[in-house]
Amino acid sequence: MIPGDAAAPGVLPLNQREPLFRRLRHLALRDTNVIVIAVILNNLLRAVSSVILTRLLVPEVFGIAGVIASVQFTVALASDLGFQAFVVRHEDGDKPRFLDTVWTISLVRSSLLALVLAVLASPLADLLGKPDLAPLIAISGLTFVIEGLASLTLLTALRKRMILRLSVLELIVLIVQIAASVLLAFLWGNYWAILVAMLVSSALKTVLSYAMFADSVRTFALDRVYLRDLWSFARYVTGSSIIFLLVSQCDKLVLAKVMPLEHFGFYILAGNLASAPLAFATAYASRVLFPIYSQLWREDHQDLRTEFYARRRIPSLLYSFAAGGIIGSAHLVIGILYDDRYAEAALYLQILGIAPLFALASNAANETLTATGRISATFQASIAKLAWLAAAGTAGYLLYGQFGLVLAVGLMEVPALGLKWIRMHHASLLDMRQEVLFVMAGFLGILCGLGGDWLIGLWLR
Repeated sequence: MIPGDAAAPGVLPLNQREPLFRRLRHLALRDTNVIVIAVILNNLLRAVSSVILTRLLVPEVFGIAGVIASVQFTVALASDLGFQAFVVRHEDGDKPRFLDTVWTISLVRSSLLALVLAVLASPLADLLGKPDLAPLIAISGLTFVIEGLASLTLLTALRKRMILRLSVLELIVLIVQIAASVLLAFLWGNYWAILVAMLVSSALKTVLSYAMFADSVRTFALDRVYLRDLWSFARYVTGSSIIFLLVSQCDKLVLAKVMPLEHFGFYILAGNLASAPLAFATAYASRVLFPIYSQLWREDHQDLRTEFYARRRIPSLLYSFAAGGIIGSAHLVIGILYDDRYAEAALYLQILGIAPLFALASNAANETLTATGRISATFQASIAKLAWLAAAGTAGYLLYGQFGLVLAVGLMEVPALGLKWIRMHHASLLDMRQEVLFVMAGFLGILCGLGGDWLIGLWLR
């Protein structure tokens, strides 16, 4: 339309449509919605990548990639210092001297990790019975150095709640990694395609950490005050990460030994499906809730409990309902995705889906306690998980065999959440009525999932 013309019948003038557009734009750019969209896009891209690469590479390549990823994960988690949470919640988190100190320590840690992998590459490869992997393990350590050189804007952006920009950066990096891996897999047809693509994506992430954010350049510095603060904070984080490493890996090691290979395959398959909601629970708690909670704590709000629950109420209800729905519709999900040979995986999906059902409540509680300075709660909750797995897992296996052990794994989040609730109660941060409401939403999701499974089953008969 030409400016000044009358609006066409049924069409609002532009100046009347703008408020609606702005409202829709504001809704789409809310932190929670950005996280949801980012998680969906990431999962879709990874699924497409998997379909393409499985046609270009032999299965052995993915086994090699899995071994390298596991080694990197173990080394990184065993030396975790909690830089993200430390920067986001610290009162001096915007001061150059503070950021320079954290960046220096991060770079030193990354360089040491690369050196450790270079030195231990051959012994690790021999221990795994795959000596040919030694060069790959050693070279994979370069990713630590490359990412160690990245700007701390990747952390300060969370503090400033620049969730959209961070999500766009990660989406760009993932697209480039997928494109590089597909191209190199087509050209080379071996495991070097995966490794080189990983190095390319790490380098791009480092470059973008400077290019996409202002005030991104850091210099070497070591401030004793901040070093002491980091040690006081990190000693609990490191201990918790080591315990998490034990908890997250020991079930697979034990079950791989006691389960028939076919049933272990069902377990792994169900575990991958059950963990789908965790991507949102983890990202939402760490990227949305924690920065908000830390800011509210720094600003010394009077009623933190009310403020904290108000920020997470609707997403928590929807998440619990959806996670419960996965448990209730497990047989339907397995039936749609796979043929009848995989039907037994549905039972494992129902059991392993219990932990994700409580994951957002547990992660939110963790961020509540961490943001208010109760760092030890993370370590204590990890101890609770390890103790539960040792006691309940052993008892369950002795009484009910492998099913009892799987049930103990599925319920592992419950004692940790209970401990966090106790800590929150002592800090006057717990609203048990809200927590029960979230749990009830999960049970409603289970019932709806079971109902949908039953109705569709009747329709298919």
